Order: sequence, then C-alpha cells, then structure tokens
Amino acid sequence: MYKSLKQKMITMICLLLLVSLGSVNAITYVRSSDILQQSLDKEAQLNAEKLALQIDQFLDVEIAKVESVGKFIQGNKAEDLKLIQAAQERNPEFETFFFSYDLTGKNVINFLGEVTDVSDRVHYQEAGKGEGKLVVSEPILSKRTGNSIVTMIIPLMKDGKQYGYMGSTLPINEIQKKVSNQTFGTTGYAFLLSKAGTFMWSPEEELVLNKGIKDIDNPGLNKAYEEVIQGKSGTFNYEVEGADYSGAYAPSYFNWGIFVAAPTKELNAPITEMSITMIIISVGALILSAFSVIYVTEQIVRPIRKLNTAVKEVAAGDLTKTIQVEGKDEIAVLSNDFNQTVSHLKHLVVGVSDSSRQVLSVTETVSSGVDTAMVSVDRIGSSIRQIANGANTHASSSNEIAMSMNDMASGIVKIAETSSMVSEAAQEAANQAETGSVVVEQAVKQIGNIGEGTSKVGTAIGRLNERSSEIEQILSFITEVTSRIRLLSLNASIEAARAGEHGRGFAVVAEEVKKLAGQSEDSTDQIAKLITEIREDTINAVEVMDVSRKDVEDGITLIQEVRAKFDNILTATRNVADHILEVSAASEEMSAGSEQVSASVEELKSIADLTSTDAQQVTAAVENQISTIKEISDSVKQLEMVAQELNKELAKFSL
Repeated sequence: MYKSLKQKMITMICLLLLVSLGSVNAITYVRSSDILQQSLDKEAQLNAEKLALQIDQFLDVEIAKVESVGKFIQGNKAEDLKLIQAAQERNPEFETFFFSYDLTGKNVINFLGEVTDVSDRVHYQEAGKGEGKLVVSEPILSKRTGNSIVTMIIPLMKDGKQYGYMGSTLPINEIQKKVSNQTFGTTGYAFLLSKAGTFMWSPEEELVLNKGIKDIDNPGLNKAYEEVIQGKSGTFNYEVEGADYSGAYAPSYFNWGIFVAAPTKELNAPITEMSITMIIISVGALILSAFSVIYVTEQIVRPIRKLNTAVKEVAAGDLTKTIQVEGKDEIAVLSNDFNQTVSHLKHLVVGVSDSSRQVLSVTETVSSGVDTAMVSVDRIGSSIRQIANGANTHASSSNEIAMSMNDMASGIVKIAETSSMVSEAAQEAANQAETGSVVVEQAVKQIGNIGEGTSKVGTAIGRLNERSSEIEQILSFITEVTSRIRLLSLNASIEAARAGEHGRGFAVVAEEVKKLAGQSEDSTDQIAKLITEIREDTINAVEVMDVSRKDVEDGITLIQEVRAKFDNILTATRNVADHILEVSAASEEMSAGSEQVSASVEELKSIADLTSTDAQQVTAAVENQISTIKEISDSVKQLEMVAQELNKELAKFSL
C-alpha cells in the first residue's frame, strides 16, 4: 500500500494525532453534555419547584382570607349573610362566597341570599363527609362569569364536630398568568395539571379545562403525571410531533402538577456550537502537525536512503563500497555495522572461491570410478531379473490352477447343498399334497352336508308358506266376526236409545263393544299385512334355496375333480424326491474328490510362491544397489555442477 518509510511514518503519526484529537473531542463532548444536562435538569427542577411554591403561597393567602371569614360564622342566617356580603365587597378577587349549616349540599346559601342545591358536585360531597378538612375542587368554568375557577370549602366546627361549611369560588386567572409567564430556555414553557389530570393551563388553549393528560397518548407525560400526583418531583423527556422535549415537574400542596419543558435540541445548542469550534481547532492543529511531521521524517529518512543505495550496490557484487558515518544515532550505528559486514563478506568470498576449485577436482576423479561400477552391477541385475521372471511365471500358473480347483470344489459343494435343499422342498411338497388331499376330502363331505341342510331348509320354508295361507283364512274369519260384532253394537245402541233412561247402561256397554270391535279390526288388518310380507319373503327364500341347491351340486362335482388332481400331484412329488436324493449323494462324493485335488495344487502353489519370493528379494537387492550407485553418480555430477556454478557467481564480485 505504502512504498516508502516516509509515507508510513507520516501516515502513522497523522493517525495517532487524529485518534488523539478525536478522543479528546469525544470525551470533552460527552463530559460537557453531562454537565450541561445536569445543569439544565437542575434549572428546570428549580423553575418547577419555584413556580409550585408561588402557586402554594398564592393559594395559602386566599385560603387564609376565607378561613378568617369562616371564624365569624355564628349560625345566624341573617348575620352570616351580611358577613359574607361584606367579605365579597372587601375581596373582589373572589367570585362567590357561600355557607351551609348542614352537610347535605342541598341548602347552600350564596352572598346574594340564594339557596342552591349542589349535592351532585364531587367537592361538596367530599366536604359533606364531615371529616373537618379543607377541600379544594377541580378547576371548572364558571357558568355565571365564564372564568376558570376552583372552589375552596372551609369546615364549620362546633364542639369538635363539623356541622356545616363555608367557602368561596376563586378564579385561577392569577395562577394561570404565573404559569404562562414562566419560561425555560428560549422557547420553553410551563403547563399546569390538576390532581385529576385536567389541563389548568397550557400554551395550547384548546386543552385548557377541556382535556386531561389521559386524553393525550404520550407515555413520557403520563409517567411524569403519575409521579407528581404521588407528591414526587423529577425530570422527564417526551416527544411532541416528532420533536424531543426535556423538562422537570414538581407537585403543589394540593398535588397539582407544575411542568416546565423546552425542546431538547434548543437546550443542547451550546454543546453543538462548542463541538463545531473544537472540530475547527482540531483540523487546524492536525494540518500544522502534518507539516511538522513531514519535515522531521525527511531528516530521518535521508541517511536511510544513502544506506539503501549502498546496500543495492553491494547486492550487485561491488564489495568496494562503504558509507561515511556521521553522528551517533541508531542510523549511524547501522551504517558502521554495514561497513563491517561488507568487509567480512569480502574475506568470505575469497575463501569460498579457493574451496570450490578443490571440490571440482575431486568430483572429476570420483565420477570416473562410479561409471565403471555401474556397468558391472547392470550385468548382475539382468541375470537375476531373468531368474525372477521364470519363478513368477511358475507361481502365477500354480495360483491359477489352485483358483480353478477351488472354484470347481465350491461349485460341487453348492450342487450338493442345492440338491439337499430341493430334496427337503420336494418332501415338504409331498407332505403338503397329502394334507391338501385330506382337506379336499373334508370339503367334499362338508359340501354334501350343506346340500342336505339346504334341502331341509327348503322343505321348512314350504311348510311356512302353507301355514301362512291357513293364517290368512283364520284372519278372514276373524274380520267377518268383527264386522258382525260392530253391526250388533250398532243395533244395541239404537235399542238403548229407544229405551231412554233405562237403556243408558246398555248403551255404554254397546259403545265399549264397538270400540273393541274397531280395535280388533285394526289389529286384524296389521296381522294381514305382516302375513302378506311373510309370504312374499317365503317365496323369495324358496327361489334362493333352489339356486343354492344347484350351486352346491356343482361345487361337489368340482371338489371331486380337485381331489383327483391332488392324488396325481402327490404321486409325482414322491418320484421327484427319490431322484433328488440320488443326485445329492453323487454330488457329495464329487465334492470329497475335488477337495483332495485342491489340497495337492495348494501345496504346489506354496512351493512356487517361495521360489518367486526369494528371486524377487535378490532382484530387489540388486536394484537397490544399482539405485544407490546411480544416486552417488548423480550426487557427484550435481556437486560438480554446483562447484562450477559457484565459481561463476564468485566471479561477479569485485574484490
């Protein structure tokens, strides 16, 4: 990437400066941001607490005025009305003074003498509990004046018990003015929330007394509100229409929430300006440092360049070059060491040149002796290889014979095994054929039994058909009798009607007989239908039994033919089993003879393998010796070439 030491040094030092300045700027920015944030948080917190204190002081003064009036309430309506009217004139900042001698909220008297029912209002219900405590209502719009007001209710006590209350409605315009005048930063503002979360004041006028904090989907504000109604103060951050805001909150005595906030970007503007200034200073310092680095590195690199030039000349073979040493720094020490190295190298080259000439002379003598030994060993190796080839051929033939005999023996063994398996299978087939013959005989008997049973069932169904006809005749008779009984009951009813009062009992009996005749007739009809269905089913059964009888006779004929076939199969299977037993015995005799021949061939093969192995070992020893002599010859030739090459290289040096 970088071609010179100068570039590397400049780059490294500039990077170090850049990292150092960047680190200083980052640390300064972070530390300054923390200090500024703490300062802003503290300022916002103080503003919120100060505004809360002002609101508490204002309310304390106004509550004290109402309490001072309440001390003079005597329980006399006329006198007390005059009292609150006078208080209304002296304290025009209040909107309506009122009092009540009970806790129901239905008899509240204002300074005009009007009696009103305010029992439906939460703050009056709270005051009506009789707990003897001050109650300040949620802010509302006055129906009479249109002002934003709160109601302050003071308990009226007698003998340690509350019997009523008095108070006044107070416009909170002054409180809203104090909140609206509060600033934070350049564009920051304050807003006020009631204990229930209603906006008592906000720069957005549409929120004031119309919406609460819960109507605004803002997690940051909601969390701060939850803290403030618990009497806690602190700082918070939230977002409005994509812009970040920072601020603080503090509770008032009545747990109203005072919030002070400003855009975060505006509050952090001093940090941004300081960061830009530090970046400009750092860039200037970096440029000045870069020029200084370039000058210093040039002074360091110049003697290194001289040394580099001298090293290149020595590398080219000129050992007469030296460097003038100036100074005592590391580069001067390196130059002095270079001069000593060149001097030692010159002496080394002279010694190596003499040695290479002596090596060249010795290698020529050794090379001629190696060539003579090589010829003799080649002849010995040729004879040994011929012997080894003959032994290998003999061993190979023996091996092929042994493999053939083994294959033949294996084949005979397989024939014997297969014959034995076929014999067993034939015997099993004969057994199965005998079993099948027995089963067929049983099937013949069973089908005969089925035929007899079918005939009997047909006879029984015929009898059932005859009985059904007889039942139909009986039902016809019963139907006729029923009709006569119905006619007789009708005549009896007519006679009973003629007899008048004396024939009434007889008429009842005649009516019952008529009903029984009707029921008998219905039952007879149902039985007739059932008998008809039974006769139809009986006729169908007779037809089916005729077909089944014919099928059984055909089945008997077929089973008898199958029995004859099984007798033929049994005879043929027994003949096959006898022949296979004879083949299996002959195969076992052939297998024994082939194993004897295979053992003889295996012994012959072992002898041939030993002969071949010995011949191969001798051949390998001769070849190893030839290889060794060749390696010696090659090494000598290589040494000779190296010595010649060394002389050529040494000739390049200028001594």
